[in-house]
Amino acid sequence: MKNHSKILCVVLALIIALTAASCSLSKPYAYQKDDVELPVGVYILNLQQAYSEAQTLAQKSDLYDAENGTYDGKESFLKMEITDDDGETAVAEDWIIKRAKENTLESVAVMNKFNELGCTLDQAALKDTTSQIKDAWDQGYSEQYEPYCIGVDSLIAYYYTIPTMRSDAFKALYGVDGSSAVSDEDLAKYFEENYTAYKYFSANLYTTSTESDGAEEGSEVTTPIYTALSEDEIAAYQKDFDSYASTLSSGGSFDDVLKQYMDAYNVTEDTHYEDVTVIDDDTTSEILKALKDMKDGQAMTITIGEEDTSKQIYLVYREPIKNHTEEYTKTVEAVEPTEAEATDDEAALTAVESDPNANRNSVLQKMKSDEFDEILKGMVKDSKYTLSSACDSYKPSMFESKS
Repeated sequence: MKNHSKILCVVLALIIALTAASCSLSKPYAYQKDDVELPVGVYILNLQQAYSEAQTLAQKSDLYDAENGTYDGKESFLKMEITDDDGETAVAEDWIIKRAKENTLESVAVMNKFNELGCTLDQAALKDTTSQIKDAWDQGYSEQYEPYCIGVDSLIAYYYTIPTMRSDAFKALYGVDGSSAVSDEDLAKYFEENYTAYKYFSANLYTTSTESDGAEEGSEVTTPIYTALSEDEIAAYQKDFDSYASTLSSGGSFDDVLKQYMDAYNVTEDTHYEDVTVIDDDTTSEILKALKDMKDGQAMTITIGEEDTSKQIYLVYREPIKNHTEEYTKTVEAVEPTEAEATDDEAALTAVESDPNANRNSVLQKMKSDEFDEILKGMVKDSKYTLSSACDSYKPSMFESKS
């Protein structure tokens, strides 16, 4: 089995909760030319996704009444203006149709790029996915999808074929031995310029107790009580955490400082956190905001929490990013399971599903995903792909509640 099986199980659990609508169950295509065929159900699924996105945007408007679930006094938001995250303002219905068409045309570009790069689908994985979707269909999912002209072929294309083709085309372009392969050296340079490695541990500046009330005979209601530490206790934490920060900033070991803290405060469980990530300008995390202003190898103490009964003190350490460069950017050759391992189902499954280049692929995606998206948009524009008239039969209003 592969990761697609895990993804599929999650996807199929998120069934579209839509009311019934009549449609022809023939097999029209949203796009059909040469070796590329997209069933119209893919467009309908994109239309539904765009509808959900537009509804979320509409609910951010001052015209939305959350208590009554109305938009400027109306049950439907389709005729109101919405503004998306790119600053584009449009009537919701028009925005939904445009977004659905853009996403469907991008799928056409993905399939063409996949073919252009000489990629082929894993037939065993495709067979397994098809079997799972057909089983789910027979077990009742057809009742949710069929009224909207969404068939098994559409679900396979939308949830498996297109995402897999996109991933495989990306790897064939930028991965090892790809036509525009990114070297380990170039990836390392990008990684060190854009990523941040950090570690931290924290302590509560308050205590927690419980208060029990006997609401009824034989029952008990427990209420948590939070009490702020005294000024002297807080000052002691501040002094110690500042000392830890000074030690780390002077080249000390995080593990040694962590052990020192755990011994001093009788902490028995190691709850420190560490990560390697990209910190963007939109972050709301106080910890990440602090890290942006720190240098590699620097540590500092910060206190987070507005109320005295919820404050925590943190020892935050910005680890030198070069400590992780090889781990995240060096190409690792996959090792096939031995014959002995292959006879052990669990070992074989682990060997197949484990990707030794998972970290590298994640950084590569971050580095090249925008460029890849522009390639796909360029293909749509230059090739002038056109969706079939079958798509025009489906409108955003089909997703409106009729109750």
